[in-house]
Amino acid sequence: MSRFIDKMIEHDIDTLNDHLPESRVPLSELIGMNSPHFRTRIGEISVFQVEEIEELSLEVPKKFHGEIRLPIVVLRRLDYGPGIYTVAGNKAELFMVHKLIGYVDLGWKDFTKWKPVEKLARPQVQLLRRRLPSTTTIGIGTTSKDKPGFKSD
Repeated sequence: MSRFIDKMIEHDIDTLNDHLPESRVPLSELIGMNSPHFRTRIGEISVFQVEEIEELSLEVPKKFHGEIRLPIVVLRRLDYGPGIYTVAGNKAELFMVHKLIGYVDLGWKDFTKWKPVEKLARPQVQLLRRRLPSTTTIGIGTTSKDKPGFKSD
């Protein structure tokens, strides 16, 4: 019976994540596009606000534009307890997120010295989503290895 319930929960979480990207798009490819967008796991098109792409292109040095893939996927981590999230991405994306919400005072030139902070609390995610509503999305995950149907690249 427990196996059946586990499968049901896994299916429900997978379905809740249908809005996540099939694959994420590098910032460098989105800059200058007339209608920057990505395709969701179920094949729908989700459009980015051009103003957000422009803001990120100014915030992030050009040499990192290829490393920043959008949308930024913020996972609600059920295994970490109430109100805890992580960013499903690389160190550059995590650094950018922390800079945007005001939790890193280092410049991009000091990026290599920065020690990543994996967890985000709900208020930090709210700040991020207010600032970047179209270039961020929230998914549900149970562990860092278990991201149902999500590919980071």
